[in-house]
Amino acid sequence: MSAWMIGVDTGGTFTDLVAVEEKTGALRFAKVASVPADPSRAVMNALEEVFASGVDPGEVSAFVHGTTIATNALLEGKGAKTGLLMTRGFRAVYETRGWSQPTGSDLIDPFYRKPPLLIPQRLTCDVTGRLNWRGEELTPLDEEDVRAAARKFIREGVESVAICFLFSFIDPSHERRAAAILSEMAPGVSISLSSTVLPVIREYNRLSTTAVDAWVGPRVKTYLGKLAESLRARGVATPRLFVMQSNGGLALIETGARAANQLLLSGPAAGLVAAADLGRLCGASHVVTFDMGGTSTDIGVIIDGRVGETSAGVLAGQDIGTPMLRVRTLGAGGGTIAHIGKDGLLKVGPESAGAVPGPACYGRGGAEPTVTDANLVIGALGAAKLAGGLGLDTTRARAAIETKIARPLGVSVEEAAVGVLRIVNNAMAVDLRLALREQGQDPRRFSLMAFGGAGPVHAAEVARMVRIPRVLVPLRPGLNCALGLLQTKVRHSYLRSLLRKLDECASDDVNAIFGALEAQARADIEAEGLGGETVAMIHLVEMRYLQQGYQLAVPCPHPFSDACKPALRRAFDELHRQTYGQAAEDEAVEIVTFRLVAEIDVPRLALPAMARGDGSPERALRGARQLYDTGRDAFVEARLYDREALRAGDRIAGPAIVEQFDATTVVLSGQNLEVDAHGTLVIATGAADAG
Repeated sequence: MSAWMIGVDTGGTFTDLVAVEEKTGALRFAKVASVPADPSRAVMNALEEVFASGVDPGEVSAFVHGTTIATNALLEGKGAKTGLLMTRGFRAVYETRGWSQPTGSDLIDPFYRKPPLLIPQRLTCDVTGRLNWRGEELTPLDEEDVRAAARKFIREGVESVAICFLFSFIDPSHERRAAAILSEMAPGVSISLSSTVLPVIREYNRLSTTAVDAWVGPRVKTYLGKLAESLRARGVATPRLFVMQSNGGLALIETGARAANQLLLSGPAAGLVAAADLGRLCGASHVVTFDMGGTSTDIGVIIDGRVGETSAGVLAGQDIGTPMLRVRTLGAGGGTIAHIGKDGLLKVGPESAGAVPGPACYGRGGAEPTVTDANLVIGALGAAKLAGGLGLDTTRARAAIETKIARPLGVSVEEAAVGVLRIVNNAMAVDLRLALREQGQDPRRFSLMAFGGAGPVHAAEVARMVRIPRVLVPLRPGLNCALGLLQTKVRHSYLRSLLRKLDECASDDVNAIFGALEAQARADIEAEGLGGETVAMIHLVEMRYLQQGYQLAVPCPHPFSDACKPALRRAFDELHRQTYGQAAEDEAVEIVTFRLVAEIDVPRLALPAMARGDGSPERALRGARQLYDTGRDAFVEARLYDREALRAGDRIAGPAIVEQFDATTVVLSGQNLEVDAHGTLVIATGAADAG
């Protein structure tokens, strides 16, 4: 009997599926339209296509899902009605947002508005009860205050409650008792504890993350529960139902449903995992990812084969302290809407036409001009059928651009379309530069890995603007995130903050803390039924110089001894120098947080090699069409190639267009493409030699 691993990634426009047979490595694909009102329907629609091809539901050995359900809840403002329980006297902490200020273009935007609080002050209650910085009780928890808050939450129809008390990351007893009272009085209400969600120092980040978890938690739990039921009902019996987490690892669906904050970058994280894996095969140690889909573009930086991680992210204006892969997101996708702004100038985004109604050229009722419509007008896209059965209607695209942009600006439809693309390309180039500059990196050392349905269309132009010398386009760019779901491990992170100067920190204390975290990890792994797998425990400590505001995570030897301290200190100084360009070797350092990462091996996809051709792409040539070249400010004839007919070693000179069912790749004049041993399109942009 065959055993199939299946990865399904839900995007704003399409839902992508990759199935791989474990023994033979045989691959099958599906790409269907997303259903924003109920994403699980699109997941099941994609599965039905694979089942119709001969895969039996009982043969599914593992199911992995990348979901935008938590992300979209934040972006769309569609979370649960949530209450907040805090230590008395500190209810303004959430309101002031850690005294954060606008940054970047927001500083000069006259229409800027601070993102709204997820939990309003009227649903915030403070209670008596206080611990000090050592976790010692100063004032007992006033249980009547908690009961009064519970009664208010019940009257207000609150669906979820976030609880965040001072220093609960040291002693969670007050939070747990408050949760027990709330559960007794309001058994149907979801509860998120800061001591569980993010047991680390810094009250505001812990509070904001817990508020996000409580706000999106009920929606995530309902969605994942419904999906699991649908899979079981369809005959998918495997216990290995996984969801991708923001840290690039997997968790069982039941675990993910209890930790919604861990899923905020579920989809983009899978793309970074796939990019790192493919980068190793291509010999590219430095990669910047360019994942452009229907609604947004995600950018990540991979240095020496390692994906950057952060614990200080912002999504939809909300601060997130959960450890996650470092991803920079901007509102630029194929469905991003172009419009005339209040100042009379052409704007692109951040609003998107989404999957429904989608770009005007989809013929689903959309009337607003989008980036996809502009690409169709300039010839980057053709009118052939897309994945999911969608066709592109040039007449509708031209009409939308003419009515909403060209006529008001007094320019031709082609000029308006080029203007749209120049604006969106410039916005993406700026974010690419910033992503690299933040880490002190030279773009000339990097390859730009383009994926998502729209990434390969724009990549050659954007890479040229940023002076990135090489573009890599995976074999299935539109399915790359779904592939990434099958290329990672189960991963759980465990945190505990405890301030200790490194030179004064007792080795026994370090080993005791990591021992407790390991015991928690093993208990969780056993409860998930994964105890028989190979488990790797990775020990890290987050360190900083005294008086410094933020810390860096450094691998920690285990078991730990005093003899390890000099090497640990040197590792921190070196990481600080790499990150910030300088180090203070004479300053004292302290450990702020102990972090344990437990990784559990599960079967993973290995990318197969491609058959080698004779170097000539003529077998794949399918004609030509006019393509606007922004470098020449004119239309040029671009040769059309069918990617399915290309073989390793084939070479193509631009201008050219490579089409496949899930994406289109554009090669500009003066650029050259070669197909590598695994089918990756490698485009030499010539950018590093320019200027």
